[in-house]
Amino acid sequence: MKHKILHSIYTIFEDWSSKSNPHLACCKGCSTCCTQNVTITALEGEDILRYVITKKMVDKFATALLQSTDFSRPKYTTNDFAKACLDGRDLDPEIQSDNGGCPFLENNLCTIYPVRPFSCRLFVSDVTCSPGNPAQVSDLHLEASTAVTQVIEHLGQKEYWGNMFDVLLALLDIGEYREIADRFNQTLIIQARMCTLTAKPLPGFLLSEEEGPKVAQLLETIFETEVDHKRIEDILNGK
Repeated sequence: MKHKILHSIYTIFEDWSSKSNPHLACCKGCSTCCTQNVTITALEGEDILRYVITKKMVDKFATALLQSTDFSRPKYTTNDFAKACLDGRDLDPEIQSDNGGCPFLENNLCTIYPVRPFSCRLFVSDVTCSPGNPAQVSDLHLEASTAVTQVIEHLGQKEYWGNMFDVLLALLDIGEYREIADRFNQTLIIQARMCTLTAKPLPGFLLSEEEGPKVAQLLETIFETEVDHKRIEDILNGK
């Protein structure tokens, strides 16, 4: 059920984004934004691991995962940050390392593209990016993608959340992924698990007066969508 909801959210956001950003510079082969600083939930990690096994990419995937050594580990989840802001509390700023490209890239193309996490799906730019020319993103898109990130974290609450590479390794303790786990030292898996955070429930959204009503429409579309004859909002609320 949770995976069906996740995929529905992906589809709704992608449709909204294409209509809200009709003149994007992004195209196949763009990879400037593809770094190792990607955060995911356990649900998204499970999608990736199952895809890798199904597509018989285990050896290539394991090699790429072992190359992921220069990434930033977040101190807070997105909903942790949102709650602090809503409570009027200050948090220490996150500092991300300027690392190399994502090891899952091959010839500037994502080898796990069909199951890429939302942190990758939300990247857009109105200009062509390059190392010296960063992406330009509208305030509307930034607020909307943050809100949807919060919903996805809520969906995966109480499970692993963190840098993609830590979460993927942490999940290898599950028997379903033994074929991949056999490529790794158990100590590495334990260390990765200790570096993950726990996904938190929604504390509320960080919306501005200007863009908030537009983002609210997107959220309403998500919440009103039915999965297995139940509204996503009802499922998220445990009904």
